[in-house]
Amino acid sequence: MPTNHTASPPSGTQMEGRAYVLLLDDDDRILLCGSCCGGWTVPQFPVDPDVDFRAATTQFLSAGFRIDNPRYGRVYGIHTTGEKDCWERDRPTVSQVFIVRIDAQESMAFLAMSPSHVRWGARELVQHRRMISPEGVILLARGYVEGWLPDGSISLY
Repeated sequence: MPTNHTASPPSGTQMEGRAYVLLLDDDDRILLCGSCCGGWTVPQFPVDPDVDFRAATTQFLSAGFRIDNPRYGRVYGIHTTGEKDCWERDRPTVSQVFIVRIDAQESMAFLAMSPSHVRWGARELVQHRRMISPEGVILLARGYVEGWLPDGSISLY
C-alpha cells in the first residue's frame, strides 16, 4: 500500500505537510488531546511533504507516546488543498490521517500523559463532533470501525 501521496504545488508555492493519528483502543474509543480553543483534536504533527508519512508517524508515535509497533489500519485518509481552498493553513497542505489500534495499556498511558486527554466512544463522538478537529476525522474512524470503508486511501474533502 503506498503511503506517500504528495501533490505538486502550484509554481513557486511551497507545500506544508501534516499527519493526523486516530488512536483507537480495544473498545473502539478514540483518544483525543486537550481542550484547546474550545475543541479537541487527534494527535497531529507537521511533516515534510517529501518524506514517507507512515514512517514519520511511526517515529512520532514511538517518541511521543511510546507506541513502538503501531498496528495501522488498512484505511487511511489523504487531503491536499489548493492555493485557494487551504484547509487549515495559509498555504497548500498535504495531509494524511492514519488509524492506529492500541491496546488497553497504551490507552491508559495516553490518558495518564495529561488531564486534558480523553477517550470517547461513539456516543460522545456524536455529541461533540463539531468540537473535534480536523473536521471529518470522526467519520473516517466510524467508517473504519463499522467496516463500510474500503481498504486503501480515502480522499478527504
